Amino acid sequence: MNYKNITLDPFQVDAIRIIDQNASVIVSAPTGAGKTIIAEYAIEKCLKEGKKIIYTAPIKALSNQKFRDFSSVYGDKIGVLTGDVSINPGALAVIMTTEIFRNTIFDSPERLADINYVIFDEIHFMDDDERGTVWEESIIFAPKHIQFICLSATVSNLHDFAAWIRKIRGCKLEVIQHQERPVPLRNLLYIEGKGVKGLRGLKNPDSNTVESRYPMRLRKDYDDAWKDELIVHLRDEQRMPCLYFIFNRKGCEERAIRNHLKHLLTPEESKQLLEMFEALAKRYQVDSDPETERLGKLIKYGVAFHHAGMMPVHKEIIERLFTTGLIKLLFATETFALGVNMPAKTVVFDSIHKFDGIRESYLRTREFHQMAGRAGRRGIDSIGYVYSNIEYPFPAFETAERIFYGAIEPIQSQYNLSYATLLNLYERLGDRIFAACEKSFGNFMLENALKHRRKKHGRNTPEHLNYYNMVDQVRKRLNLLKAKGYLENKGLTAKGHFAKQIYGYEIQVTEIIQTGLLDGLDEDWLNVLFCAIVFESKRACWYGDFNKTDVRRLAELCTPAINAVRKREREIGIRGLTKEIDYKLSLAIKAWSEGCGFADLSNYTNASDGDIIRTMRLTIQLLRQVAYVKTVQPELRAKLLRSVERIKRDVVDAERQMRLG
Repeated sequence: MNYKNITLDPFQVDAIRIIDQNASVIVSAPTGAGKTIIAEYAIEKCLKEGKKIIYTAPIKALSNQKFRDFSSVYGDKIGVLTGDVSINPGALAVIMTTEIFRNTIFDSPERLADINYVIFDEIHFMDDDERGTVWEESIIFAPKHIQFICLSATVSNLHDFAAWIRKIRGCKLEVIQHQERPVPLRNLLYIEGKGVKGLRGLKNPDSNTVESRYPMRLRKDYDDAWKDELIVHLRDEQRMPCLYFIFNRKGCEERAIRNHLKHLLTPEESKQLLEMFEALAKRYQVDSDPETERLGKLIKYGVAFHHAGMMPVHKEIIERLFTTGLIKLLFATETFALGVNMPAKTVVFDSIHKFDGIRESYLRTREFHQMAGRAGRRGIDSIGYVYSNIEYPFPAFETAERIFYGAIEPIQSQYNLSYATLLNLYERLGDRIFAACEKSFGNFMLENALKHRRKKHGRNTPEHLNYYNMVDQVRKRLNLLKAKGYLENKGLTAKGHFAKQIYGYEIQVTEIIQTGLLDGLDEDWLNVLFCAIVFESKRACWYGDFNKTDVRRLAELCTPAINAVRKREREIGIRGLTKEIDYKLSLAIKAWSEGCGFADLSNYTNASDGDIIRTMRLTIQLLRQVAYVKTVQPELRAKLLRSVERIKRDVVDAERQMRLG
C-alpha cells in the first residue's frame, strides 16, 4: 500500500485496515518507525468524511508542531487548543493537550458528542509520575462512542493495557506490535581513557588511566574535556548531524560554546544556515534580542543548544533549522526526544545516568530507547549510531546491557484522583465514586495478579493492599472536601460546583475567592496572585525580595486559607499536599503586567527566560479557566480577561508565536 508517495510497512497497513473498519487500535513501534503516518491517515479519512477527530499530545511543543504540520496540508480544517493557544477550536480536526481533552470530558461533554476518533500520541506517557493520571482518566471517562488510536513506544505489557481498555470501555480494540526499526542502530561506548569500544569493553575494564583522576570529579573544576574528543571522532567519521543529550540545561550551553569551533560546516553552508537563522529571528521579531545574538554566534558554525530554559520562540527556531541538516551538533535535554520528529545520523548520551530531582540513577531502558531512537534518518542513513559516554567509576557490564538491550519497562498506573476530578465524579456517582478506583489500570493489573497468586499464597498480597491504600486516599480527600464545605450529603455545594471547573489549582483558587479578595484587586494584582498560585521557585535562582513591598500584605491575606487546608491534609494523612502559594516571582510579574520590557525582568530575577515565559503562560491559562467558570460574576470575568491581556504580549503570547510561524 502506498500513502503520500510512501510504501507503507505491513504494521502501518494493518493499522489503517482497522481504522477503515472504524475500530480502535493500539500501535506499538520503536521511535522513528513511522507511527505518525497512521495518525495522518486517520485525520485525512475523517476530514474527507466530514467527521470530527481529536489529536492529543503530551506536551504543548508537540501539539504546536502537529498543528503547523497538519495546517500546512489541510488549512483551516485544523484547529489547536492547548490552554494558552486557541486557534480555530471548532475545526473538524483539533490538536490539543491531553489535559484539555480530560477537562472537556468533565466540563463540556456535549462538545464531544460528534467526535469520531481520539488519537493518543505517546500513550505510554500514562506512566509519568506527575501527569500520567490524566491519560488514565481520559481513557476511563471518555464517552463510549469515541474510538481510540493509541500510539506507543515499545512497552512490555501492551496486551494487558489493551485488555484493560476493552474491559472498561466494552469496545473492539486490536493490538499491533512492530519491533523492527527502519534504520538499524549500532550501540557504541566512549569509555574514559579507552576511546570507542563495544559493550564488551566493560567486561575487562582497565581503569588505571582514570582511577587516579576520579577524586578530581568531585571538584568543581573537574575537566571532562575527554568527552570532546568524541565529537572530533564523529566529525572525522562523517557521523553528523549529531543529537547530543545532556541532562541539564547549563551543560547543554557550556558544551555548545566549548565545541563550536570544530569546523563542521563549509563556508557556503555556514552562510546559508546563518541567513536562515536571521530570517527566522526577524519573522519571529526576536532579531534584536541578546539571546538571539548569542545563538547566532554558534549557529554559523553548525552548533546549537535546546532546552526548556530557552524562550519558546528560540527553541522553535532551532527545531526548524535542525530539520535542514545544517546544524551538525545539537546539545539538548531529553524533552527534545519526546514526540518531536527530529532525527539525526548519530545520538550521543553524555552519561547513562541522571539526577531525577531526588537521586542520581541509571536510565531506564525505555528512556534510553526513546532518545536513542532519534538516530538514523529514514531514507538517508543505512545505519544510525548511538554513543554513550562511560566515565569512572564504570557501570557493571550487566547494568549497561540492561539499559541498551534489556526488556522495556511495563506501563504502571499513576491513577491519583485530584480534588476537581473527585468533585466531578461525586456529582455523577455519589457514594458509588469508589467504582472509579475499581476501573483504574492499577486495579485491573491487581485483579489479574490476585487470580494467579491467591491460590498459591492463600492471603492478600502487597498489591492488594495498594488498592485499598488508593481507596483510603480517596476517602480522606472526600472527607476533607466535606469538612471544607465543598460537599454535603445531597451532593456538591456552590463552592464545590465552582471548584470542579478548575484543574490543578482548584483548592487554592476556591479558598481565596471565598474570602472575597479578588473583587478588591486590580488587573495587575490579580496577575501577581495567579502567578503565585502556579509558580514554583528554584533554590538556585535569585528573586527580588517581595517582603518589602505590598506583595507581603497580599500574602498575609491569602496564605492562611491555603495553610489551613495543608494542615488538615497532614493531620488526616493525605499524600501530595496542596501546593503552597509562591510569591517569589511577584515583582517580575507585576512589572511585566504594568508594561516593562522582557529584558527588564532581569532586574527582578535571574530565572531563565523559558521558565518565566512558561509561568506566565500557566498564569494566563488559570486566569482564563476561572474567568469562564459559569458562576463567576460578569464584572470579575471581565477583569480576569483584562488581566490576561496585560500578560499575553510579546514573547509570552503563544498564539502570536504560532501565527508568526
